[in-house]
Amino acid sequence: MDTTYHSNIPIETLSLLDCDVKNFNFIHPIKNIFFDNIDYIRKLDASGKARPCILDNVERSLLCHTCYLGFDQFEYPDCDNWNIIPHSCHSTFCNACGVKYAKQLAAKATSFCLDCPHRHIVFTIPEELRNWFRQDRTRLNLLFVAARNTICILVNRSLLKKLKTKQLRNTHYIFKDIPIRNEFGMIATIHTFGRDLKWNPHIHCLIPELIYSFKNQDKIKTFHHFNFIKLRKTFQFELIRLIQESSGLKKPEEKNRLYKDHPKGFYVYAKFKSPDNASNDASSNKNSKDIQGCVNYFIRYAGRPAMAENRITEYNKGSNTVSWFYNDHKDEKRHDDSGNLKITNLDRLIFTKNGEFTI
Repeated sequence: MDTTYHSNIPIETLSLLDCDVKNFNFIHPIKNIFFDNIDYIRKLDASGKARPCILDNVERSLLCHTCYLGFDQFEYPDCDNWNIIPHSCHSTFCNACGVKYAKQLAAKATSFCLDCPHRHIVFTIPEELRNWFRQDRTRLNLLFVAARNTICILVNRSLLKKLKTKQLRNTHYIFKDIPIRNEFGMIATIHTFGRDLKWNPHIHCLIPELIYSFKNQDKIKTFHHFNFIKLRKTFQFELIRLIQESSGLKKPEEKNRLYKDHPKGFYVYAKFKSPDNASNDASSNKNSKDIQGCVNYFIRYAGRPAMAENRITEYNKGSNTVSWFYNDHKDEKRHDDSGNLKITNLDRLIFTKNGEFTI
């Protein structure tokens, strides 16, 4: 319970319509942007240019912790004091509720994760394929299947060699019906935007470094070695195969161009970092042997707002522009958006929420 509400507030100063005249300050810059441009967002919704869930979640986040969403009133009979606790919006798009949701999800994930080293793996796709996935959002499911098949092939390399003579091209989930395969664990989530907030769908996976073998008398054995070259090329092959099966890449030259332009495969990040790493980078412990810390870091990608508010450096209401920064994952250097973010082009800010807010 928020202790800021525990004060004797005069009833005349706490109107149920306070959010109509609420003085939004820079503590919540994203709410400032939404509040000032709600009419524009409603026009997008009315014209069908925005998905229905966008306006709903934006309005709910604006009403978060206001009496419009309901409230609980507590009275103290001994001293006649009373307090009102407004309800939250429970939207993962809201910066406050999204952080709370991520913490709850992390606690749930920790309860069933194995107490062993885990590997955080990121599967990304090249720019040439991104628009194909944007045209039909149901195609994003192929990224999960390709990531699953990639790890399945890596932990069943000996089985793959034995079955090379068989046709596996039409198998959506590779090795699914083979009972002697090695089983592995995986928690996967999708992000449809990158650090620069551009459309960039990619998969985050948390994988325990253990495999379960049906063949070897139901034994569990460790699996620490992830060959980066095989990871990249296997993911490239599996994704292209699945896209072809979904009637994408109809022309042979399109497929050949992807292999030619990406001879090392599609980018996959799976580097292990020691928990004793002295780096000041917050990501230095994301692959640590501490399962709690590993899960907490990973769950940030499973449920969180589209943008941390501390990344917004300036909001100019007069010119309808936003200045912000991000750290590039390749060099971890700060990059400032030099052209500013036009409010009249909100798709880079509010339409980039994973799973819900990308058009």
